[in-house]
Amino acid sequence: MKSGQLPIIFRYRLLWHILFWTVIYLSYVISYGGYTDNYLRELGINAVLMPIRIVFTYFMLYFLLPLIIKRDYGRFISYSLVHALLFGSVIWFVYRYYAISMNIADADEMPLLYYSKIFVSIISNYGIVLAAGMLKLFKWWYIDQQYKVKIENEKLESELKFLKSQINPHFLFNTLNNLYALTLKNSNKASDVVLKLSGLLDYMLYHSKEERVTLAKELSIIENYIELEKIRYGDRLKLSYKVDGDPSACNIAPLILIPFVENAFKHGASNDRQRPEINIKIVAEKNGIQFNITNSYPLHVSTSEKGIGLKNIRRQLNLVYPKRHQLDISSEDQMFKVQLNLNC
Repeated sequence: MKSGQLPIIFRYRLLWHILFWTVIYLSYVISYGGYTDNYLRELGINAVLMPIRIVFTYFMLYFLLPLIIKRDYGRFISYSLVHALLFGSVIWFVYRYYAISMNIADADEMPLLYYSKIFVSIISNYGIVLAAGMLKLFKWWYIDQQYKVKIENEKLESELKFLKSQINPHFLFNTLNNLYALTLKNSNKASDVVLKLSGLLDYMLYHSKEERVTLAKELSIIENYIELEKIRYGDRLKLSYKVDGDPSACNIAPLILIPFVENAFKHGASNDRQRPEINIKIVAEKNGIQFNITNSYPLHVSTSEKGIGLKNIRRQLNLVYPKRHQLDISSEDQMFKVQLNLNC
């Protein structure tokens, strides 16, 4: 994770480290100076002790904490106990030597191995090491979480692109066959077919990469698709298409509705040799849409969700609209029904 992407508390490392140690230094001077009523002496003592605190703290951060990442907890605990004992001992030894050199009362009468003083030194100083260690662990945890989120997002994005790439290609063959037949007949419909097909391809290749498009744009592509399919089925297709509300008031993910329309033609109308029926109704609202589509199917055709179409669109909806959609699919009286509610 790049440093510029981290929260400000994790950026400008040098400045934050300087600020951290400045605060620690002043805290000791103020607290102990108030206790001894001698701030000047505490300025000197803590100036001498600060390098020790810094060295032992960074030793913990860069040599002992990595053992936690490696899950070597036994060595971490044992080394940390030794580290704390050495820390407290060095602090006490240096303090005693400084106190003797500054002729602080009774300093020379205190033994070098003054265990109670060593223990007090650990208690009063090791909090710095613990605080710095917690900050370091939190930074590692945060960066790891962000990395996992990034990997997951990249994985989902790749999956979404794969799903989109598998939606809508197979109707092109029928459209091209229809176009070929129209050109043989010198039909004036050929140019209109080319224009609508061009619009579909442009949408699928370029606009499908957008995160959101207006519902009106998605519906215009659906209408183009329907017009192309109507050329194939002619008068034997019974089609109802209705839009209520304002399609420009809602934005949706591209190519989220057209797979249902394609499925109705591919598995319904194309298998019905009598009089296929498709009914489409869309209700557009500011906060969402209601999409309903039904298509007839002959008795010999299975209504199970086989193939890539509906399975892919279910997965796509779960990726793009997690917990913000409701999809109901059913079949009754030789009619296959899809009802989709989306929160924009």
